[in-house]
Amino acid sequence: MCNSLVSTPRICLSTLGVANCFCVINYGGEMNIGLNLTKEGLLRRKSVAASTALVFLTSSVLIGVGGNSSAQAAADCANKTLQLLSVGDPFEYALKEVLPQFTAETGIKVNLESLDNQTLSSRLATAFVTKKSDLDVVTVDNIWVGQYYDNGWILSLNDLIKANKDVDLKDMVPGVLYSISEWRGQFVGLPMAPYAQGVMYRTDVYKSLGIKTPAAGWTWDEYLANARKINGKTVNGKKMYGTVIVGKQPVPIVHMYTQLMAGQGARWFKKFPEAPWDFTPTLASKQNIRAATMYRDLYKVSPKEAISFDWFAAGMRFADGDIGQMYWWTPYFYLVQNKGYMSGKPSPIVGKYAIADLPSEKGKPANISTGGWQLSIPSTAECPEESFKLVKWVNSAKAQKAMAKVDKYGTQFSDFGRYSNLRDPELVKMYPYLPKLEKMLEAGNGKVSRPGMQIYPALEGVYGLQLNKILLGADVKKTLTETNSLFSNLLGGNMLLPYKGKSYDDTLQATKDLIASLS
Repeated sequence: MCNSLVSTPRICLSTLGVANCFCVINYGGEMNIGLNLTKEGLLRRKSVAASTALVFLTSSVLIGVGGNSSAQAAADCANKTLQLLSVGDPFEYALKEVLPQFTAETGIKVNLESLDNQTLSSRLATAFVTKKSDLDVVTVDNIWVGQYYDNGWILSLNDLIKANKDVDLKDMVPGVLYSISEWRGQFVGLPMAPYAQGVMYRTDVYKSLGIKTPAAGWTWDEYLANARKINGKTVNGKKMYGTVIVGKQPVPIVHMYTQLMAGQGARWFKKFPEAPWDFTPTLASKQNIRAATMYRDLYKVSPKEAISFDWFAAGMRFADGDIGQMYWWTPYFYLVQNKGYMSGKPSPIVGKYAIADLPSEKGKPANISTGGWQLSIPSTAECPEESFKLVKWVNSAKAQKAMAKVDKYGTQFSDFGRYSNLRDPELVKMYPYLPKLEKMLEAGNGKVSRPGMQIYPALEGVYGLQLNKILLGADVKKTLTETNSLFSNLLGGNMLLPYKGKSYDDTLQATKDLIASLS
């Protein structure tokens, strides 16, 4: 059944071989959908937010007022313990250790609650729709920003940033702010853990097999060729796989696949994020057919069980020592030094792997996928100025460096979005790949690889299922053409196709201009 607060039309598709239904809900002129694929709860995790009835919220919270201008309300805000709801990504471990420093500096207490991604998505959607929330600060994935801001769930921080010069926007990598925190000319959060994607490869394996070290400008064809050279070979007594991919649907597979997709020059839509927006899906393009075919080829030189690997399972498999190379999110540059996730025990590959640039199509840029997490303020927050004190503190270079130096499980945080951290000599000594990371973040564009428009979570759920079918042998062109049709149905049901709403020319230059205007 479609979960809805009101009686709604229920539209069902049969293309996937299961009942695929979505509710079309109209609130105040805004159309939203909740997709419900019935096969094994396919729209779990991030797409849970999309399967909850969405409502356009009008916030009574005023910046600097907190919804009540009385002296009592001001006193309540001054004595408030902030409720911070975070995803359980790697940064959470370091964040927990440094929050007492924030309390010591400001006198503001913080209660940190951490949830897995799926539960976080569901919890936030429920809290925002019902307006029954005690949350003051929340972590928001970059692919949720269109849905959250357009539905009035999170606040614009533009005025607060402009009033607080110590935020120092000019110290932040513009591409990070653009990919993670900006939507329709508003900063709807501040980055706390931006991720790019790059390649990790086994130096000892490459040397043993006489494979040329990856150099700038290497191609995806070379990446696949290297994986094939490694696959099945025995190095230092261990049988090697060429690579490892993420195969789990509906969401995890999309995160890895879309990097390859962007690298091949494929796009989700006819025109987005540039204006005028046109959400006509372009998933059956020759570039995407090539990308999907290559992804299946990469699966053939991966462990067979990778068909069910999520983010962590794939990333930490590299740490086991039987994977020759993989491309993945940059937190794994440090996570794989542990044998097991946050175990504190050194993995067998410590000192035996290096970081390389992403491959690209010959003579073209790599089109790096940028993602990650930001801190946002819910529109229901009682004391947004107090909330912002925490947001800007965690985003600060000082707090980020403190997180990087936490050594509970080995030093396990280098997800910086500030130049002052990326170029800090002490931090570069701890994380020698920071100069490469800086270039990756500067070249990244998360709005092309995973465009966080209004119904991205629902589209992602469909896409992941279809990509998983391709790995299992479905015809590539036929499956992507089918995916195009499913996308068109969802976009049309949400009144996004044809798109008649207001576009925003969402370019990196527009974000740089916004940074200048608020600095």
